[in-house]
Amino acid sequence: MFVHSSVKKPWYLFCYISLGLVGCNNAKYTECQQIIEIANQANHQTQEIITQSSQPIEPKIWLEAASIMNQAAEQINALPLDDPQLVNYQNNLVKIFRIYSQSTDDALEARENRNLKALEAAVAEAKKAGLLKEELVTGINSYCIGEAN
Repeated sequence: MFVHSSVKKPWYLFCYISLGLVGCNNAKYTECQQIIEIANQANHQTQEIITQSSQPIEPKIWLEAASIMNQAAEQINALPLDDPQLVNYQNNLVKIFRIYSQSTDDALEARENRNLKALEAAVAEAKKAGLLKEELVTGINSYCIGEAN
């Protein structure tokens, strides 16, 4: 009997350690899912209002898109993340959504004021945010898939 109980102790210890590691991976996976879900929802909503509008350059549409991006930044920023790498991604994604929102507002103001230079600057800022977003999305996807496996 004593042999079995001493053999079982290391087995139980291994199970508890394994469950702890799986639990950590599940937490990281859940955190990844939260970030990705908010970002995808904002992108989907923005795309939807643009495609449903008969005039996608209408100022009302721009304001709505800027609002969606700003809300996404706030939602992502409010996520209570523990993983340091995901916190870094979170901060960068918040910056990107805020750049999109601000550059959209700036473009609308420039358009209303017929200020071509300001409009070009706003468009350039949005393009820059787009490039940063592509890099960030690649990083988040690689990290989250790597952590899930």
